[in-house]
Amino acid sequence: MYKVMIVDDEPSIRTGLPKIIDWEAYDFSISAVARNGNDAVQKLKLDYPDLIITDIKMPILDGFGLIHHVRNELNDQKMPFIILSGYDEFEFAKKALKYNVKSYLIKPVDEEELIALLCEIRKELSQDNTYAGFYRQRVDSFNHDYLEIEEFQPLAEAIENNQVGEAKQLIARIFQRFAEEKLHPNLVQIHLGNFLMKICNHIKELGGTTEAVDNLEKLLAVHVSSLNAIRLQQIFTEVTLAAAGYLEELKKSCRIINQVKQYVEQYYYKNLKLKELAELFYINPAYLGQLFKKETGMLFSHYVNEQRLENAKKLLVRTDLPIYQIAERVGYKNVDYFICKFKEKEKCTPVEYKTRQAKA
Repeated sequence: MYKVMIVDDEPSIRTGLPKIIDWEAYDFSISAVARNGNDAVQKLKLDYPDLIITDIKMPILDGFGLIHHVRNELNDQKMPFIILSGYDEFEFAKKALKYNVKSYLIKPVDEEELIALLCEIRKELSQDNTYAGFYRQRVDSFNHDYLEIEEFQPLAEAIENNQVGEAKQLIARIFQRFAEEKLHPNLVQIHLGNFLMKICNHIKELGGTTEAVDNLEKLLAVHVSSLNAIRLQQIFTEVTLAAAGYLEELKKSCRIINQVKQYVEQYYYKNLKLKELAELFYINPAYLGQLFKKETGMLFSHYVNEQRLENAKKLLVRTDLPIYQIAERVGYKNVDYFICKFKEKEKCTPVEYKTRQAKA
């Protein structure tokens, strides 16, 4: 069974292409799916395929960059590529001929054309199946070289802590290493793209907006071969420091929301208003509302109700207070409204809840 890697920035292609035919019926299996050239380079280190199907236009590292990496950095002249191309990109795709890429598929992919190409490539692979082990060794060698630039880890820590001066010094040392090693521009782009992708992922984990991450990822799409080293270092520094500043803002936002949540958990029984809490924490009410929704996934008023109802449940189980008094204690002035909200959440009345818990 021959292994296939699919590389495309369109989710519909990444999920749809593996399902378009019965790959195993033609002695192929999908071993990896990557969202761009840089992602593919990382996955090549883990599992080297027998065939790569790649789009041309992708962010961070495009299809030509990926092909160049395999042909020049890994020195694999035999890896078969199938290029995916839109109609308006077909002339552009022909440039791949210099990389010894002879197979093209026009989007949307035609099932019969794909099968015909696979049968042709399978025949070629069966005639020459001795080179795969050699190139896996070549990939292992590249991995060793790639991991030697150790400054990226302290740079990530400097960005996390918003240490601008330290970050600038580390970036200067990284680019000095690039110059000393005389790295090819594509390899430089892989290093920088991989690092910034990790920063973008960290921003997403902290709840960063899609727009902010997209803006950073657009900057990653710069073709380094068209820039001199000084300008590239300037751009990378700008992007890195922008990410550091944004992370700092995210952490501040998280701290504010945690403080607001703690205040609500302590004073849920009071007549809490978003405007009053905004004044308490020196923040614009509208912005606090947006921030709270983004960080918690719910409106401020819904969170207050959640806290009141959770505490009402405790009082129902632990005390014999009448329902109206429990409603008052947790902050509801109207007992009917309390019963309505309780029923919405628990699918039963407060009395029914108390009875169930007593029997449990």
